[in-house]
Amino acid sequence: MEKLLELDKDDNILVSHTILEYNSPDYVYIPLHPNYQIVVSQNKHVSIGDIILTNHVKSYTSPISGTITGLKSVTTLNGKLSALEIKNDFKETKKLAPTHKITLNNLNKEAFAKLLKQEYDLDLTNKTSLVLNCLDDEPYVLTENFYLLLYYEGFLELLDKLSKTFNITSITLAVKSTSSENINKLLECLGMYPLINLQIIPNLYLLGHDEFLLKYLNLNPAESLVIKASTFYHIYNLVKRNRQKNTELITISGPMLKNPSIIQTKIGVLAEPLIKNLIELEEGEKDFYINGLMSGKIMDLSKFIITEDIHSIIITEKKETKEGKCLNCGLCLEVCPKNLNPLLLKNPQYLAKNREKCLNCGLCSYICPVYINFNKYLKGAENNVS
Repeated sequence: MEKLLELDKDDNILVSHTILEYNSPDYVYIPLHPNYQIVVSQNKHVSIGDIILTNHVKSYTSPISGTITGLKSVTTLNGKLSALEIKNDFKETKKLAPTHKITLNNLNKEAFAKLLKQEYDLDLTNKTSLVLNCLDDEPYVLTENFYLLLYYEGFLELLDKLSKTFNITSITLAVKSTSSENINKLLECLGMYPLINLQIIPNLYLLGHDEFLLKYLNLNPAESLVIKASTFYHIYNLVKRNRQKNTELITISGPMLKNPSIIQTKIGVLAEPLIKNLIELEEGEKDFYINGLMSGKIMDLSKFIITEDIHSIIITEKKETKEGKCLNCGLCLEVCPKNLNPLLLKNPQYLAKNREKCLNCGLCSYICPVYINFNKYLKGAENNVS
């Protein structure tokens, strides 16, 4: 644990406990994923839950009811993509046919294991320990924390059912030490669930990462499965309410906001109108960090859409920080949790050998006294700056 540390942040930036909603956008956009087929035509009307894309194993469904208007170019974390544009009719019509036959009452081990693997790439085979990861590593992000806060009763019910169905002998709820409201709520009701243990985790960066969390809990990775609270919410929603994944919670926070908030939004909405409609910004030039200050990316929000892998937008004052010459101080090497030498990542051979080991956690850039952005080395030698 010696390489994990508590990150600096402004404790005056407090996220409101009132959840803001953006569930009635004018349009949503469903990116065309590789190897998926479009199963709707232009001008076709779709309902919430209708299949839009499929590869006959997994499908993407419409988060709103409305009309398919065609293909548009959008921006995601993975770059520019084509996406199906759906114009909202604001009628909220829903697909009535059930998407599956699994419920909490008839939870079948084989069928549920298949569903978890197919929809969420989770495998409970030969697992004896289950960890519900409710930790937000990044400064100013509280998304996982709020999933637990809002749905803890349903989570406990499903965890209990899973333990009995899959013969799981140990269930751990991992909650950050700063999440006092969640801790108090859980302590009030955990007596009814003797197999579920609450573990209060120190506020140290990277303990939200599966590898480090399991090590801290002294659990065998081969016998343990870690599930994020955000993922568990969608599993719970599917088996409890027969609702497919069409909404997300995201944190929108940072020093350039007057009202840092947790927002419930439809998947596929444009980020710019979401922020414009719900968030009050301070004056000045801004940087928009997608998925965190440490491991996230600065993105232009023009045509940027909220996909299912987005958990936060952190908005800061735009700063033009000039990199200095390396001092050979060794701090980046000292802080790297995988014992890599970040400076050597600019060497193509070293990069090729160690790319998969790097967590892209950002600690090396965070600790650097001359502001070297080591992330650029991960993009390949052609993007390096001498």
